[in-house]
Amino acid sequence: MNHSSLSGFIRSVVLFLACTTFTLTGCTQSPSDTFPEDPARDTGSSNSPDRSDPEETALYASCLETADSFQDIYEQASQSGALNSLETQEEIITRLGEKGCCASDADNQINMENSEILEDFLSAAGAGEEADATVLLVMEGGSVIYYDLRTQDGSISVRRCTLYWDDGSPKAGYYEAFTAEKWCYTESGYFFFDQYRMPGYDGPPGEIGIRVKPLDSDCREYNRKYVMPVGYNRNNVLISDWSESDGFGSLNFYDLYDLMYRMKYGTEAPYPYEYTGAEYEIPASEFDSVLQSYLNISTDTIRSRAVYYPESDTYQYRPRGLEDAEYPYSPYPEVTAYETRPDGTLKLTVQAVQTTNLTDQAVISELVVRPLPDGSFQYVSNRVTGTTEGISGTWFTPRLTEEEWNYRYR
Repeated sequence: MNHSSLSGFIRSVVLFLACTTFTLTGCTQSPSDTFPEDPARDTGSSNSPDRSDPEETALYASCLETADSFQDIYEQASQSGALNSLETQEEIITRLGEKGCCASDADNQINMENSEILEDFLSAAGAGEEADATVLLVMEGGSVIYYDLRTQDGSISVRRCTLYWDDGSPKAGYYEAFTAEKWCYTESGYFFFDQYRMPGYDGPPGEIGIRVKPLDSDCREYNRKYVMPVGYNRNNVLISDWSESDGFGSLNFYDLYDLMYRMKYGTEAPYPYEYTGAEYEIPASEFDSVLQSYLNISTDTIRSRAVYYPESDTYQYRPRGLEDAEYPYSPYPEVTAYETRPDGTLKLTVQAVQTTNLTDQAVISELVVRPLPDGSFQYVSNRVTGTTEGISGTWFTPRLTEEEWNYRYR
């Protein structure tokens, strides 16, 4: 998925989790209050604090004070049209770090400033000691989720509100307080905590994941360029074993066409789904060109794996629909290591972060890509090296087979 998709995903599932130890082993549960919608999805909430609650009033004041430290960055980015860029988020986070704040972004794409503040807090929580910490997560548009964390006897309480902008003026809204039902700090450096959802709740999940430990800058660059465009949504590229030498294994070429069309043209393929099922004929030159932009693959191989009509030189194409849609909260990828191989290819270690399951290792794989002299690249192979039992790949729904499609639509 691209960065924008990733942002929408993470803002809708921002999670908080907590463990009794400083590792992934064993989590505690504690009572929690029910709560309204996630502030990351409601940056336009009321700016009227409950005057009877001094803690709420103080949190709003702190939140608004934070805006003063980077308002000049916000104004410049707004004027230049760069307000939603990753670079602007990084500039805001750097400024907050210079002010002594523990700050990162809500999408976990930028290394945390002053991460030792949160690490010390989690160490104290794991030891059952008392501690507090403030964490700021910057979103697109210059909005910030303001977290005030407190721990005692291994339990973590959370107060949060949202800083947003209204006609260029900072506003603070959406206050809520709760006790994390579960929390944990993983060996890979993720702080997860879970806000209780009552049975039958149909809003966004209550889990939140925050990367604390930094990632190498090259890992982040390779992730954005090679891995995030593929992601885990509606394809099995990163969760199955395949290589160009074996004809790309079990990969579905129609799924590849969908994601690679988006990579090549920056928009969805112009063949929309219809409720009763839809079928199109795509010119072979278009279909082949999309796949061959990112794969070292012959036309014969493509035609052996897709329905080709020689009389019209077209391919059959049926878009995914309700019958083969997927769970909306799939993981997102992180490159945690890389190796440049003698043949010039890159081997990337990719971990699937699935916040809804409180894990940063739903799947671990080694993806090999081939950078080309003109700046383009090809996908060479993938090998799954680790999975989490009961979680790995559960979000993936295969595309309908010919028989299944005919049964549902004909």
